[in-house]
Parts: sequence; C-alpha cells; structure tokens
Amino acid sequence: MENILILYPYIFAIIISIIVARLIWTNHPNSKYIMIFILIFSIVTTTHYNIQHNPILILWLCNFTAMIGLYLCYRFHQIVFDIFFYFCWTGDLFTLLVFDNPVAPPMSTNPIAFMGFIFKHSIPLILTIYLIKNGYKKVSSTALRHSLLAMIAYTVFVGFINLLFDSNIMDLRYATLDIEKAFGPWPYYVIVNISIALIWFKSIEFITKKIRLIHT
Repeated sequence: MENILILYPYIFAIIISIIVARLIWTNHPNSKYIMIFILIFSIVTTTHYNIQHNPILILWLCNFTAMIGLYLCYRFHQIVFDIFFYFCWTGDLFTLLVFDNPVAPPMSTNPIAFMGFIFKHSIPLILTIYLIKNGYKKVSSTALRHSLLAMIAYTVFVGFINLLFDSNIMDLRYATLDIEKAFGPWPYYVIVNISIALIWFKSIEFITKKIRLIHT
C-alpha cells in the first residue's frame, strides 16, 4: 500500500495528461489555455526545485522545449515549430519512457515538482497534436535539417557549460542511466546515444511523410 501511495504523483500527472489530450482531441474551446496553465506550472515548480538543489539543471533541453511551447501558444513560427516538433518527439518522449529518471525531482519528497517534471514533458507532446489537429499546422520539408542544426548547436553549448561548471547535462561526460552504461564507457555510450538520436530523427521524418504532416 505504501508503494502505491508513493506513486500517486506519477499516476495523477499521467491521468491529467490523458485528460488534456482528450480535451485536445474533442476540440474543447479552453484546451489551449489549460495547456498554457499546466506548462507554466511545470516550468515554475521544476525551476524552483532546480534552483534549490542544482541550478545548472535549468539548462536541460526540456526546459527550452517547454518555453518554446509557450511561445508557440501565442505566436506560430514555422522553423520554431519544426524544431519544437522534433525535440518533443525525441527528448520529451524518451524522458517519459524512463521511469526512474536521475534528474527528476524525487517523487516521494517533492511530489509537486515531480508532477511538474512529468507535465513539462507530456504537455509539449500534446501541444504538437493540438497545433496539427486544431491549428492545421504541419512541419516543413526542411524540418529535419533545422532540428539537427539546433540540436548540434545545443549540444556544443551544453558541452561548454559542462566543462565550465563541472556538470553533466545530456550525460555528455558520464552515463547516469543503466541502458547507457550497458553501451560501455565514455565515449562509446555517447556515440551510441548520438546514433540512436540520428536514427530516430530520420524515423520522425519518415513517419511525418507517411501520414502527410509535411508541407508539399
């Protein structure tokens, strides 16, 4: 019973995310503002936690992705949406698939910040669906190139930050996940991570072409 109680923040965040996705799918008139509210909640709660425990975590990609999502809620820009779409369906999706994430606030001692962490990755994904379904947006034919360039620029930036502040953003210096450790020591796991990211980026382009989400 105690283990189930510990999972309540995770279960609650997932249920809320599913409800928001349902509102999007049924074209609820206030769905956009609900997403904005939850995104702001996620940014505020996780940023507050990071400032108290490890301020450098603010520079993780998910924070920039969430901020881009807020921007797109008010003003659409094609290249920004292209990058946002790819970042969401790589970083945000993979993060949600990692249950025991070492950079997430502890579920048992910081349940509010933990829920904010989940929302910060789930709501941007739902927002891409909203912009496509309700906003009739599509990614451009150059979305893959724009996203790769943005990812390279971000990786170079955080690589410099890691050296400057002795941090480990994007696990560029040492592995923190068991699956990364299985790939071997640095730099082998980094090479594997990059390879997986490139394959997944290309897969996204393939899928978006198949379901006709790319401007012709």
